[in-house]
Amino acid sequence: MTINVEEISALDRASVLHPFTQLKDFATGKAGDPTIVETGKGIRIKDAMGREYIDGFAGLYCVNIGYGRNEVAEAISRQAFRLAYYHSYAAHTTDELATLSARLVRMAPGRMSKVFYGMSGSDANETQAKLVWYYNNLRGLPKKKKIISRQRGYHGCSVVSGSMTGMSFYHDHMDLPLPGILHTGTPHHYWGAEPGETERDFSARRAAELNALIEREGPDTVGAFIGEPVLGTGGITPPPEGYWAAIQAVLKKHDVLLIADEVITGFGRTGSMFGSHHYAIEPDLITVAKGLTSAYFPLSGAIVGEKVFKVIEEAADRIGSFSHGYTYSGHPIGAAAANAVIEGKWEATSTSVSRRPSPSCRSSARCAVWVFWAPSSSSRTVRRKPVSMRA
Repeated sequence: MTINVEEISALDRASVLHPFTQLKDFATGKAGDPTIVETGKGIRIKDAMGREYIDGFAGLYCVNIGYGRNEVAEAISRQAFRLAYYHSYAAHTTDELATLSARLVRMAPGRMSKVFYGMSGSDANETQAKLVWYYNNLRGLPKKKKIISRQRGYHGCSVVSGSMTGMSFYHDHMDLPLPGILHTGTPHHYWGAEPGETERDFSARRAAELNALIEREGPDTVGAFIGEPVLGTGGITPPPEGYWAAIQAVLKKHDVLLIADEVITGFGRTGSMFGSHHYAIEPDLITVAKGLTSAYFPLSGAIVGEKVFKVIEEAADRIGSFSHGYTYSGHPIGAAAANAVIEGKWEATSTSVSRRPSPSCRSSARCAVWVFWAPSSSSRTVRRKPVSMRA
């Protein structure tokens, strides 16, 4: 297929509102023409000028299986011809949706029960916030609503998920973060350690800071803590030794739910199926997207643990239906794409994807397997400073 590059560039500049783009420079042409991406195969993409690139970033950390996988495209096509859409309200389902949900509950870390679907990691974290509030209302704890995230953490850029994100340029001029969303220290030993402070000592300090924050706010007001097993957008930074064990002890002490944001780290990105497997994290709620379909179709999931679902289920006779959902929740084409990805990639190679790392690798930054750039070993004595993100 041959396209008119000048025409498409002009149409794009005149009509598309691009995310994270200097809009005036782009609209006036100062920033140059858009990059028109035409094709992709494996790890490479090709633009309309015929230039080929190695896509080391996998789109936005999402094309885990690579471009041009015929089996996934064919599964999408088959489902579109068979049933292009139906909703999942009022107990409607499809075979692809039921099959996918059972797989995710089985694959996920911790004791999971159900999966609620959306279209992006951002909307899935909006759902997680509502679930935390709903859960505590049903328990008779109406004040236990605050959610703690981390500076430099990334959880989306919608209203609640954008508030959870701990980088201020996602907040500036948009009236974020919302009240009730708090931030604690970044788990980055290399940037944040005091002189001579070991990884374990640094992790203990971060846990003590979290404990102090919860006690200052009041444990009866804090409902959840959300964190990526490995910081993604905030630095692609594995946690220091002992971090997740120390953090989880604080959360259990104060009856605070743990939301594992596995949007980036899920589906093999750390060398384990989920980052929570890799770092011995036991979440109550899990957020997935990106690698779930390898971005061949928009799909996200909020995986709900048994502890949370039991409270919701037991309240149903008293309060009625679960009043949350999207038009595209459980979209059959998305479910078909995810099943094809799981069948083709993970079930076929399950013996090569570790579900449990060795004990020595569960918390150390030096043991993390990461596809992209990672910072140098944090064992250096020289303290480095991050590029300012005004977090």
